[in-house]
Amino acid sequence: MVRDRGELWMGSILGVEPLASSNIMINNIRVAFNATAGGMTAGLLTTYIMLFNGLFLGAIAALVGQSGLAFPFWAFVFPHGALELPAIFLAGGAGFLLARAIVFPGIYRRVDALKRYGLQAVQLVYGIVPLLIIAGVIEGFFSPNPAIPAPVKYATGTILLIGLLAYFNRGHHSPIE
Repeated sequence: MVRDRGELWMGSILGVEPLASSNIMINNIRVAFNATAGGMTAGLLTTYIMLFNGLFLGAIAALVGQSGLAFPFWAFVFPHGALELPAIFLAGGAGFLLARAIVFPGIYRRVDALKRYGLQAVQLVYGIVPLLIIAGVIEGFFSPNPAIPAPVKYATGTILLIGLLAYFNRGHHSPIE
């Protein structure tokens, strides 16, 4: 569709927004949980999930870029991606915390390292799920909406990303530290 007709596929969501939004949320939460649980494979599954998803997004970005569709593509991705992508990165980080406990327990017995880093991973997951729910609503209803101009979508993504970064930088520290 992109290569042959020079069109993006986002219009396929229109008319089925609630279904698309819930499917997007379920898929993204599944990816996040798998990336986190993948830490129990000494990080091998987490690494695979992070690499596969990064390569997939990169391949799509290259395709749309070569087809002259980068601006509308990123206008679609950025509003929800400002929350979704950091959430997936955090899920990968949670998975690597579990992997650290298994591969590099340090001064701790592995079971104690799993308790310590597992608690940190769970805390990350608690924050990831709401981000992915919000991102799924945005991706299902806002991002594909042709009535919303691309500059508004870019501005929305920028505001969401700045808000998320401000939240991360608020100065609170984990009680585990």
